[in-house]
Amino acid sequence: MELTANQNLWASKGKQGVKKSELHSILIKQKGKCALSGVDMIFDVKEGTPVKGGKGCHPLYPAVDHIDPGNPHGGHQIFCYALNDLKGHLPLECFDALKATDAWNTLMKLWRKQAKKDNTDRDAFMRLLRPNAKPKA
Repeated sequence: MELTANQNLWASKGKQGVKKSELHSILIKQKGKCALSGVDMIFDVKEGTPVKGGKGCHPLYPAVDHIDPGNPHGGHQIFCYALNDLKGHLPLECFDALKATDAWNTLMKLWRKQAKKDNTDRDAFMRLLRPNAKPKA
């Protein structure tokens, strides 16, 4: 797989101590898709640069995830920003247990369905994670 210009630009910066060559390798291995949901991520830097008072990072913007948090040699993967954020709010054991549930599988099906329907609709993705939250300005 050849990386797009936006994917190359994203990976060229290096993230969280991960070298750009490793990010390139991970992107190629994952084919530009979220390791958790399998959806195509959005690599446009404008979608990942929060503006004060704005909508924040796009839920499908890529984020580097530590496979084994706290283990510097545990490896990395790339998740959608919003799913990585969700994982980061839970203990790893809890997140791993959650991934084994029917509710999680349903969420991932809805996530993929929304990505196919309209991957630019930030609010639709966030409603999947926080159904009662009000959309950001």
